[in-house]
Amino acid sequence: MANPFDILRRPILPIAPDPIFAQRLRARLERLMKGTTMDTDLAADATIAARHGDVDYVSLWVPDATKAADFFSAVLGWSFEPGSDRRQVEGLSIRHGFWGGQEHNTLFLCFAVSDVNAAAARVEAAGGTASPPDEQPYGLLSDCVDDQGMRFALHQSLGVVGRSAGPANGARHGDISYLTLEVQDSGRFRRFFGDVLGWRFQPGRVEDGWGVEDVVPMTGLQGGHDRATCVPMYRVDDIIAAVARVRAAGGTATDPSSESYGLMSECQDDQGTRFYLGQH
Repeated sequence: MANPFDILRRPILPIAPDPIFAQRLRARLERLMKGTTMDTDLAADATIAARHGDVDYVSLWVPDATKAADFFSAVLGWSFEPGSDRRQVEGLSIRHGFWGGQEHNTLFLCFAVSDVNAAAARVEAAGGTASPPDEQPYGLLSDCVDDQGMRFALHQSLGVVGRSAGPANGARHGDISYLTLEVQDSGRFRRFFGDVLGWRFQPGRVEDGWGVEDVVPMTGLQGGHDRATCVPMYRVDDIIAAVARVRAAGGTATDPSSESYGLMSECQDDQGTRFYLGQH
């Protein structure tokens, strides 16, 4: 695998704590102390504002979701939301799930939008497909496919979606800190998501590599691939120990290499799911 940050070599800069996340965490702890139900807790979490164009939910698509949950909990120390049958990870800056029965291992992305009906219309106008928005306890959701066959979703939160705040980028151990999108035609991808989400791009340092400006998590893409695949990088506090856990759990991991942004290892789980570990 190529180094994901070769696509966009920008140093990771310290940021002030996100006040919205602090508010969300405080409210959740208060609800748990008062014995609030899980359904109410999740619905209240969904009302926290997210930025238009950011990723606000991801799901690892794998052949066996239970096996994947076992692997990543062993490697990253993840725990799971009660009642989710080990399908929803708890405590991460960006909500993360698993979906089994898939023949192509990838990370499915759900994007926050300010108006899901308008965004779905833009998907159709750009040559993709979008389902009529469906009302869920956490907001409005539209399942989509871009004009090259990549599946994704649009999510309008119960709260107000704006550009002033968003989820933290790789704030803690186990969080996603970077996304690498391998796509077929980068020009078509940039036109499509520029029209749909308002994404802006800058050239990267590898052939046909591009960085997406001002999104969370940090995201890069590269064209020239047979099919669309999203490869996540997970932040770890101790990459040497994390690499050992990958290997012990039946996966593969390269010895950590030193990059401008920190230490990185290229990995696969025991089902062939590609991912990176990053220590910053």
